Amino acid sequence: MPIEIQLLKMSASTQFAPLGVLGYCLTRTNFLKAVFAPIRFTEKTVEHRPEAKLQDVLVSILAGCRAISTINTRIRPDLALAQAWDRKQFAEQSGVARTLDSFGQEQVAQLRAGTDVLFKRESYVLRHDFEAAQLWLDLDLTALPTSKQAEGSQKGKIGDKKTVMVDS
Repeated sequence: MPIEIQLLKMSASTQFAPLGVLGYCLTRTNFLKAVFAPIRFTEKTVEHRPEAKLQDVLVSILAGCRAISTINTRIRPDLALAQAWDRKQFAEQSGVARTLDSFGQEQVAQLRAGTDVLFKRESYVLRHDFEAAQLWLDLDLTALPTSKQAEGSQKGKIGDKKTVMVDS
C-alpha cells in the first residue's frame, strides 16, 4: 500500500513536521522492527514498552536533543510528533534512561545484530553490481561546501578557506 501524505488541520501543532512525516512512514511500514526484534529486554513494561523507549531515543537524536535529560522539554510535550510516531506521548526521560541503563552486553550485541540486519536490507552499497561498474565513494573530511552551487563560496561551515581547484 503506497503511503499518502496530506496536509490536514490539526488540534495540535509540532515544530518537527518533517520528523513527524518520517516517523509516520517508519512506524506504518515497521521499518525499525528489524532493529528491535532481536533484543530480549529484561525490563518490565509499566507505561511504555522498552522498544518504544528506544524509538524515543532515536526521535530525540533526530530532534536535536544533546542528552536524554532534554527529552522532557524538547519532544515529550509534542503530542502531535508523538502521534506521528504512533505514540500517545513520548516516555519520560528517567524511564528512557532506566531502559538504557538496563542494557548489558547481551542487549547491546542484540541491538548491533538488529542494525546489521537493517543495514544489509537497506544498503545500496551491498546491492551494487561491481562487475558492471566501479563504486565511487567521495569522502571529504573537511567542512567545506561540496555542491555545484558552492563553487563561488569563500568559506566552509567552520570558517576554513575554500581551496581553489585548478584544472590540470
